[in-house]
Amino acid sequence: MTKLSEIFPEEKENIYAFFDEAKRAYEECYKDAEIYDVPLPAELIVKVFGAKKLLNYPKEHPHFYDWMNKTFKQKLDEYFKNGNLKSLLCALSGYIGAKPDKIPASSALTAMVSYYIHGGYFPKGGAQNFANVLKEFIESHGGKVLVRHRVDRILVENGKVRGVKVGNKVFIAPIVVANANAKTTFLELVGEEHLDDRFVEYIKRLKMSLSCFAVFLGVDADLTKYPTIIVDLDDGYYVVINSNADSSLAPNGKASVTILTSANYHDFPERGTEEYLRKKKEYAEKLIKKAEKIIPDLSRRIIVQDAATPKTFERYTSMPEGAIYAFDQSINTKRPYFKTPIKGLYLVGASTFPGGGIEAVVISGIICANDICNWKIKTNA
Repeated sequence: MTKLSEIFPEEKENIYAFFDEAKRAYEECYKDAEIYDVPLPAELIVKVFGAKKLLNYPKEHPHFYDWMNKTFKQKLDEYFKNGNLKSLLCALSGYIGAKPDKIPASSALTAMVSYYIHGGYFPKGGAQNFANVLKEFIESHGGKVLVRHRVDRILVENGKVRGVKVGNKVFIAPIVVANANAKTTFLELVGEEHLDDRFVEYIKRLKMSLSCFAVFLGVDADLTKYPTIIVDLDDGYYVVINSNADSSLAPNGKASVTILTSANYHDFPERGTEEYLRKKKEYAEKLIKKAEKIIPDLSRRIIVQDAATPKTFERYTSMPEGAIYAFDQSINTKRPYFKTPIKGLYLVGASTFPGGGIEAVVISGIICANDICNWKIKTNA
């Protein structure tokens, strides 16, 4: 706030007022989280706490409720006149994948503004370590994690889930939790024949979020003088110096760098074709050249280089169109509920509440687990 006030002195009072309200709204969002660890959507507030709790929600969460019913642009316009300041406060909108006039203010609060209030965090050792910790926890509690077991079919009989089919193997289970995208889950793994026509049409109409093009670099340079995240609002790309957040990600004197920009899935030919490889190389070279405005001679210091297109993300995540946030995260998008029309089949991940992003998908998993366990209130016993 101090730095922003120095850059925009005429907006100083408004800057402090904006962040004061944002902090209050953020705290209200998590006001009831100590009971089940996460905020709940309206449908679950009624189920878990009763209708009265939902009716009292606006009174008990006045600031957050206001953010829930406006776009981020509307909130910015309430406080600020300076267009450059508003653009600067939207610098992290890539974390949501929508424009300020389409972003729900509540989503902007939790996915963007919270960075300015509480800071941003990165898993030590890289993002894979986060998955590894979850795997270790499951196994330490008697569970099994099977890698290289891509599900081919979710088995359904008489409107109830029976289990899953993986190659020639069948795993029988009364409950299946699907973290694949809802389109993949329902249209490919379940099959339209097991679903109501109106539900199928609703799923088909859901618009996917944007995708991105990413360049991953190992660089022979000490980049510790640079910020961990650099956003170029004019050219529309992000530079993330991963090794500045975690020095273990690169040897001394070297750096791990990721450069990202939004990309359209349909701009890329089929993977493996000469045209695809040419376009991938062309995009990477352009992005590195742009980043050289910030990090001079970057291209001459590259030791290791790789890149990912929307088609890459589709291959590794089975996400239609390589969408990085599953469905479009605009204010008018109605995500599927985590309980599905198939008894015993649950959705988790970016397809359902509250949306895309690591924190959001973890929240979806906690909600699902609580529901499977019939919302038992934790005790200290």
